[in-house]
Amino acid sequence: MSMSDERDDDIPQDPAGATTDPEGSTSPADPDLPTGLESGEGDDLRGGGSPSGAASATGAAPRPATWPGPGTGAVPRVVPQQVREGAPVSSGGWRALVRAMRPRANRSQLLAAVLCAALGFALVVQVQQSAQDPLSSARQDDLVRLLDEVTQRSERLAEQVAELSATRDELQSGSGQAQAAVDLAEERAGAEGILSGRLPAVGPGLEIVIRDRQGALEASALFNVLEELRNAGAEVVELNDVRLVTSTWFRDTDEGVVVDDQPLEPPYRWTVIGDPATLSPALEIPGGALATVRTAGAEATTFSHDEVEVTAVREPTEPQYATPRRPES
Repeated sequence: MSMSDERDDDIPQDPAGATTDPEGSTSPADPDLPTGLESGEGDDLRGGGSPSGAASATGAAPRPATWPGPGTGAVPRVVPQQVREGAPVSSGGWRALVRAMRPRANRSQLLAAVLCAALGFALVVQVQQSAQDPLSSARQDDLVRLLDEVTQRSERLAEQVAELSATRDELQSGSGQAQAAVDLAEERAGAEGILSGRLPAVGPGLEIVIRDRQGALEASALFNVLEELRNAGAEVVELNDVRLVTSTWFRDTDEGVVVDDQPLEPPYRWTVIGDPATLSPALEIPGGALATVRTAGAEATTFSHDEVEVTAVREPTEPQYATPRRPES
């Protein structure tokens, strides 16, 4: 037995046709290798490319393909251990592939995303507003018609406002006129009430006291005093609690002097409202009313006051013949 045979015999054989190197690694049979390695044909891996025919020529038997030993000069084919052992490919490769395909966000991409989000929000808001506005989908003719109707209604409302304003002004003016008329009526009623004797009165004037102890005064003497007071501007006259008015009359009776059906008894007290500076000289003129009273034997005294009060009142009687004249239209 030759040294080659002994080296081959020392290498354990795998049932599948693979050989095991001295370090214990197992290599399956390579299908890409020429079949002549098993049958003795082809290149000899140990011989550094010498044809196997040389071995045949020397009479050596063909040898199966083996990994060359040390010092032969041949380069073995490197096969990954995972492939040689039949193990699956590791998941680290898939992780690397996924990591390489994973998107990486930078500043420009973030800015673009924010702008797109803002644009989308604006579009959504615009769409909602358009959906809420019923006029957005109206035709131009309908919009023009609606505008004309609104304009006409605005004009009608403006006319109504003007009319109501004029009515208000008239009412205000009428109310002012009515108030003025009421004030004037009240003033006239007051004046007429004083002159007619319906209302009491107060004001500056005179107090006249005539004492007739002998009863010599007649009704005419008292009537002259009244006429003298009226001529001097007396406005209110009262005699012994009897209100004297324009229709007052005096008469002599067996019981004495009667005024407006009211009997009088001396002393005769007069209360007159008017200007004292005018009334007093008018009564004291020579030959006047008080001079006549004194000539008849009575005493007359006059007192001026800044304020006197007439409390006697009377209800005017309705005229029997006179009627007010209506103003001509």
